[in-house]
Amino acid sequence: MSDHLDQLYLTYLDTIDTYQSLRTSLATHFSTGFLTLAQANYNSTSGGQRYGADFYDERMTAIRGVEVGDGVFECKLFEPERKEEEQRKEIKDTDREASESDALEKPEEQTPTIDPRDPIRWFGILVPPALRQTQSEFTLSVETIIPQLTTTVAKLAILSSEIESHRSHADTKYLYKILTTAPPSPLPEAVELLPLDISSGFIHLCTATQAVGVIEAFMPDSEELWLLKVPYSKVEKDIKWECVTHREEREEFPHLFTENLGSSEVEEVREVTRLEGTGWRESLEGMEWLE
Repeated sequence: MSDHLDQLYLTYLDTIDTYQSLRTSLATHFSTGFLTLAQANYNSTSGGQRYGADFYDERMTAIRGVEVGDGVFECKLFEPERKEEEQRKEIKDTDREASESDALEKPEEQTPTIDPRDPIRWFGILVPPALRQTQSEFTLSVETIIPQLTTTVAKLAILSSEIESHRSHADTKYLYKILTTAPPSPLPEAVELLPLDISSGFIHLCTATQAVGVIEAFMPDSEELWLLKVPYSKVEKDIKWECVTHREEREEFPHLFTENLGSSEVEEVREVTRLEGTGWRESLEGMEWLE
């Protein structure tokens, strides 16, 4: 088993541990939240006050949302909606402050304003401590634990896909880079990339069995080509096996996500020539060098 695959497994197991810890933490905060909510309802029975979603009214609006970026989920607070009169007043106040002298001292700290959307304010000023703890437990779950848990699940899915891809290609020994012009000899640290590689943002490689298909699709009229033989073990950590969108069959090709490919990665360079009166498939058939 390759070192890179070993590392993927270790990362996957570590992520599983994080997932289980977050699940346990979420269950603890949820159970505590529902327990303290029951306590608040039990203690308020004599006053006839009850707490829960059944008593929400039209004032209930979402004050938190989820922002997703690159597989990371993050909870964000929505800014409270303001009336047009308040917005116009704020603009006037801002213009007035800008015209005043910068020498005027401003208070270092401003007293935070109470969010009128906070549902705990609906039950009066002296809400029981148990109800405040309920809100604290659920808020922590929604703002922190659930986004982290969702992010971890997304990471597990990506790792699982990578592991499966590497396992399916574990028997691959060599990859090949096909060039239409002869590379310098001796081979430099970085060979000149094809325009397709530059526009794609990665270096297109292929396996021995894919080489003929790539040549027939992209360079069928070439009389001679140069193949760079790359040991898979040297580039495995930077390889992503991806399906090519313009091909009907779902075949994965190795894409190398590095800036350079050269003497440090290439084991051998060989020139191949198309036999007269034949195609590339017949010309490369039986070539033991392609393995």
